[in-house]
Amino acid sequence: MISVEVKKIMGNAYLGLNRLAKFRSRPHERILDDSFLLEEEKKGYGYETGDRFLPYKWQDLYSRERREIEVSTIVMENDHVRAEFYPRYGMRLASLIQKDGSGEILFSNPVLQFGNLAIRRAWFSGGIEWNFGQLGHSFTTCEPLFVSRMKDEKGEEFLRAFEYERQKGLYWYIDFHLGRDDRFLFAYGRFVNPRDVKQPFYYWTNIAVPEEKGMRIYSGTNDVIFIDSRSLMSEDAVRVMAHGRLPYLGIKEGVDYTYPENFTDYSNEYFFQNPARPDASWEAAAYRGGRVFFDRCDEALRYHKMFCWGGEPGGRHWRDYLSEEGKGDYVELQAGFSPTQVHGADIAAHSMLDFIQCFGLFTVSSDFTDGDYDSCRNEIYGKIESLIPQAELAERKQRYAAYSSLVPGDFLQYGSGYGALEAVRDSSITPDGFYFPPDSIKDEERVWLGVLEGRTPPPEDIPSSYMTDERWKPYIEKLDDKNFSTFNILGVMALEAEKDDEADRYFRTSLSMKENAFAYRCLAVMRKMQGMHDEAVSLMKKAASLDSSREMAEEYASLLIDRKMYGEAWEYYLSLDENVRSDERLSITMMPAACALGRKDFLESQFERDFAVIREGERNYTDSYFAYQAMNEAEKNGIPYTQELVRRFENENRIPFRHEFRLG
Repeated sequence: MISVEVKKIMGNAYLGLNRLAKFRSRPHERILDDSFLLEEEKKGYGYETGDRFLPYKWQDLYSRERREIEVSTIVMENDHVRAEFYPRYGMRLASLIQKDGSGEILFSNPVLQFGNLAIRRAWFSGGIEWNFGQLGHSFTTCEPLFVSRMKDEKGEEFLRAFEYERQKGLYWYIDFHLGRDDRFLFAYGRFVNPRDVKQPFYYWTNIAVPEEKGMRIYSGTNDVIFIDSRSLMSEDAVRVMAHGRLPYLGIKEGVDYTYPENFTDYSNEYFFQNPARPDASWEAAAYRGGRVFFDRCDEALRYHKMFCWGGEPGGRHWRDYLSEEGKGDYVELQAGFSPTQVHGADIAAHSMLDFIQCFGLFTVSSDFTDGDYDSCRNEIYGKIESLIPQAELAERKQRYAAYSSLVPGDFLQYGSGYGALEAVRDSSITPDGFYFPPDSIKDEERVWLGVLEGRTPPPEDIPSSYMTDERWKPYIEKLDDKNFSTFNILGVMALEAEKDDEADRYFRTSLSMKENAFAYRCLAVMRKMQGMHDEAVSLMKKAASLDSSREMAEEYASLLIDRKMYGEAWEYYLSLDENVRSDERLSITMMPAACALGRKDFLESQFERDFAVIREGERNYTDSYFAYQAMNEAEKNGIPYTQELVRRFENENRIPFRHEFRLG
């Protein structure tokens, strides 16, 4: 049975967008040390894993002011299982209950609280998420997906959640199956590249399960790639990934890291390097008392991962910060196509990738939290095989794949209008299994529909949306009545494609038609990328003089502070309206300037706030607290405020729990 319901939960559903185009990282690869990996593990390491956002905007405006809100849900249920999804938030599986007495088997967050932890910034913890697109969770983490109620050949209902991924021009869906007699939930994922060229590919299923004392993690191999936390011991250290073999990784002598609780310092993770065999593609979390959560996949999702927040105050704080005090403890089990999340891969032109995955929990008399690791691992796999045999999983995948020709029709939720827009641009491009209703095209997409019909986008000081797919470039270029904003749109497309000379011409043309902050700002970003920092500051100053919005102010202040121009940054900050000065990101950005200038009053007021937008692992905030302590000490004892005094407090490393956001 499938039903649409409403859930009451504490939280705050408001999400505001950052209007500015955030350009991709240069270089595209993350610069990583691969010297501790096996030779075969180095292939694809870092490939196309640099930050990349456009044409999507950051979701960087939200609050920690909670109240009771209503969240739309879609529920799948039979006599054995109840699955509850959040269709407006990436189809997050927020709750999975087994009715045999096991109850809730996921970490089901009692609140909806956004934090700054994803590629588009906003993210929330709990449940199971389907991370497709680019490293950093998903572009649709906090976006609606299309969801359609479907029927198989037996007349049994299932759900299809799908979208068009604009950055790479890919189509994807995940079907959720819970047959009348099924005791576990099944997910079938399908990703289609209809384009003439290969595209970088990223997918991981992230599963949050309750963290309990004594829990132990298993998978289809002992071989892992892990973060060697010894690489984090110095202030300027970079995380180093190394090859290891569980249960002992050598971080600390004799410590068994199959128990997440034994990561007593930094947050950490390891990736199981499972062989490409159907008996190896699984992961499990064993709890005391014989309870075992498992997910089983086919060989496509052969790689699995464990992530834990660690025992340091920062990690413990983040768990509570994203939930309620004492109720946020979880460990993530994950499954993906690549050896780690910083190993890149491609999806070939005119091709498809798919997977099947099953989620459940069983209870046995044995306690797998103790004993020989390999013996326990073999027993757990034997139990999984008895519940979901390899042959059944393969048969289900074949059967579910056959439903790819079914056309969605009974819509329970709409996603964006860009899939329908692409169907207008090229009616042949939408793959089988996808249908984007024309009425899903809303105001944002109608601008681009107008472009296809020869109408120029309206002149806007900052474009209301971006198009970086260069297949759209001819339609924009042939417009007869291009305005300054049209050239800004073309400039964004060129700069994202790293065609700097072309981008420069477009933005200069825009400025020749109308002096505007957006063109100056994009030129400043480009100059900074090119290492021309003085020119970047000059251009950004012009942009900020024309636009004093929170987004522009934060970027200009950040650029000044990066150049250690603290006095100029402070003078600029004081010139802004109070409502802009109170913006959270701008306040955090200004903290180093306040530290350098000894502005204790500013820091004191900020440490009384409860910020929502602090970035995962961000040190700006916590490091400023040491300067604040030094200022208090100097004022109390009538001594100078110096960097030596700040370093004293850094060495003492005393910081209240509510201010600790560091992760190593």
